[in-house]
Amino acid sequence: MRIEKKIFVAYIFTILFASTHGQLKEYNFTFDQIFDNREYFSDYAFPQTIFGARLDAEAVFHLDSTHGFAIGINYMFENGGDILGITPSVDLYYQFQGKNLKMNFGSFQRRGALDLPLYFLADTLNYYRPNIEGALINYAWSWGNILTFVDWTGRVSEANRETFLVGVDGKLGRNIFYVRPSFLMYHNARSYHPEDSVHLQDNGIMSLLLGADLSEMTFFDEMNISSGYLTSYNRFRPDPLQWGRGWVTNLALRYNIIGLKGVYYYGTPIKFEYGDPFYTSGNYGRLDLFVDPFKNKKVKAKMGWNLHFAANERIHHSQQILITVKF
Repeated sequence: MRIEKKIFVAYIFTILFASTHGQLKEYNFTFDQIFDNREYFSDYAFPQTIFGARLDAEAVFHLDSTHGFAIGINYMFENGGDILGITPSVDLYYQFQGKNLKMNFGSFQRRGALDLPLYFLADTLNYYRPNIEGALINYAWSWGNILTFVDWTGRVSEANRETFLVGVDGKLGRNIFYVRPSFLMYHNARSYHPEDSVHLQDNGIMSLLLGADLSEMTFFDEMNISSGYLTSYNRFRPDPLQWGRGWVTNLALRYNIIGLKGVYYYGTPIKFEYGDPFYTSGNYGRLDLFVDPFKNKKVKAKMGWNLHFAANERIHHSQQILITVKF
């Protein structure tokens, strides 16, 4: 048995042992069926089909009403691949849940903790790097919330550059109107290797959106529109900063099992290492048409057809079947 498999098996036994000791209060199991077929013929993004299944299994221990910790495994099997072709992510974190303040420290699922648009974090991260590995602090009150997080992606050595993401996201509102400021920075510093000639990279993206949630005023289950300024910066020192800037508009509609999401960006190319590469076109629109046929509290689905409109290119399309089961 390879050493990676031995470690994986040992970790599973650790979870099972821990589950029989301590003050275990709950288990969290989430299953995801993933099919994402991308028919792109573009200079900005490449075609691929992502087809697999993911299981996230956690044992959660509560020390009292506010403090706890969790241990688990977040594992994706990609159809046609090896059983450990994708390295599993470890769920291992401390959590604090107060009246207004929530904190996670360790390695925990990004989904449910952080929800940034695709120009910040592309959706492939949900498949291949589903966990934040660092810390997240979220403070909420009656008319808004603000969160900050750090996601550590590489410790410096001769073989590795020091890399991490750090960001702030907030939403402040009254009645139907809200403002949403967001900022994300990627730090990419040189390794210790004497032949590493790539200088430190400064890379960031930020937006300021004004929006309105009209769901309660219409017959739609969801009707949300926002629009605002989007900008990015990038350089390898000591080169000058290269800026991208423009205007972005988002629309979300849902009625019963039918939904629509749209986004349009117009400006100069936006470059962020973890963002959707289509935004480097400087003129990009996306329209998602989808259904959720199950209408079940424990089962959510997105079965849809997505259209992509990039500058000076034909229309690209992709199809998604994403099913999430929580039990």
